[in-house]
Amino acid sequence: MTTARRSTLVVHSRLAMREARLAAARGGRHGLQIMSFEQAAVRLAGGFARPIDNESLRAVIQAVLPATPMGELESIKMLPGMIDAAAETLHKSWRAVIDLAARASDHPRLNAIARLEAAVLDQLPPGMMRPVDIVAAAIRRIAHAPAVLGPMEIIGLTELSPCWRPLLNELTTQISVQWMAGPRAVPAWLEGTGVSVSRTSGESPTLGAVSGATAYHEAIEAMRWVRSLLASETAPWEIAIATASPGDYDDHFLALRADANIDLHFVHGVRTITTREGQAAAALADIVVRGLSQTRLRRLATLCRESAPFAAMPEGWLRVLPTDAPLSTPSAWSRLLTRLKSEDWPDGADHAPALRAAAELLAKGPGAAPEIGEAFLKGRALGIWRKALLAGPAASIDATLQTLKQDDGLEACVSVAWMPASALGSGPINLV
Repeated sequence: MTTARRSTLVVHSRLAMREARLAAARGGRHGLQIMSFEQAAVRLAGGFARPIDNESLRAVIQAVLPATPMGELESIKMLPGMIDAAAETLHKSWRAVIDLAARASDHPRLNAIARLEAAVLDQLPPGMMRPVDIVAAAIRRIAHAPAVLGPMEIIGLTELSPCWRPLLNELTTQISVQWMAGPRAVPAWLEGTGVSVSRTSGESPTLGAVSGATAYHEAIEAMRWVRSLLASETAPWEIAIATASPGDYDDHFLALRADANIDLHFVHGVRTITTREGQAAAALADIVVRGLSQTRLRRLATLCRESAPFAAMPEGWLRVLPTDAPLSTPSAWSRLLTRLKSEDWPDGADHAPALRAAAELLAKGPGAAPEIGEAFLKGRALGIWRKALLAGPAASIDATLQTLKQDDGLEACVSVAWMPASALGSGPINLV
């Protein structure tokens, strides 16, 4: 049996974490822990401590927001985007160490956010703590830092949120802490903290330019550039494509990725509606928000043919729907289903009761969105539906689905990367 000295490498993003873990595995660096600074603080805090993750916070905000008085924000608290905005506001205030309860009297909006914070903290699971609470628990156990963390290297960070700085100061009294700045600027507050700073000179890349008339043309030229690099034996994980606003190019790169047969990893994720599961959720949302019609039901039945309401239907059952009727009202559906006989169905059995139950459930609208999603969706599509309900009100779930993103399933460590320029500029990895 071999033993290895424990050490910790702090990185700033999931992409950098995966790259660092691959490099550590290839280098045989046993005992190296790779994590974010928040994860390091949680590990030192020990016990059942854990940070407040985004999904848990959104779920709690959705539960407490209707009953929480928000003052001048009362008129907008049920609008789309309020849950995301409230979650981001709380995260920013916690990272900046703003005591909302103490400053509630400074401004009516601070008072509203303080009330929301109190309601959220009251509903969060035990052990799920704010950064300031995690830091306090970690400092109480600072003597265990040599055994739990070991020497620490911080790579790729240009700044550290104020909430973590007291813990960093305490760590320097117990372990060696090195800030690997590379060519980036070093925060002024690091001076006098005992953190060792390592700098390197910047690179001088060769610049070139290609003119493109449209976003699609630019995407094509970028993929040609990638293919030329791959043909020159450049490793895929050493290549990145970046832009300030990737949203204008995502659909083009998604199509070109398949046409060019090149593994292009979307670092910022792909829109959920570009997948079959996302389209199934979008088809159901279209009915929930805008009402049932024949066109919308056909689309839903095509994408969710294995769901419980449609699984028992015979092959080709959509033929019982008259193609010249919109069926856009509950009364129209009722008249059709009453008129159907057993011989109208492909298998000779009467499936009108099952179709009637499905139509009645779909007609309930946004108020029954959770129930409708559980009935018609399953697997990943159901997960997308639940996430959309957490991100915004059911009445605008179709708009919420447009903004949701998910991982594209490709491994960044072996693929060409497509990302926002901010992710490329802050990443510690070496990219062509």
